[in-house]
Amino acid sequence: MGTSDIQDLIAKHGSMVSYPTAAEITTVSVRTLKRLTANGDLPCYRIGRSKALRLRTADVAKLIQRVA
Repeated sequence: MGTSDIQDLIAKHGSMVSYPTAAEITTVSVRTLKRLTANGDLPCYRIGRSKALRLRTADVAKLIQRVA
């Protein structure tokens, strides 16, 4: 996945995505993504006071590169 592919993902989904959206992009389960986050392999972010965690689209793209 090249720079233009990452830019396309960001254009389509924004710079931050939810776990379900990241799962759809990567074809990896939400549970696996949460496990990767818990292990420190995939950073996540809490935006504002929300309880919801978000993943950077660029980090999701890097995950796709590692898996592919």
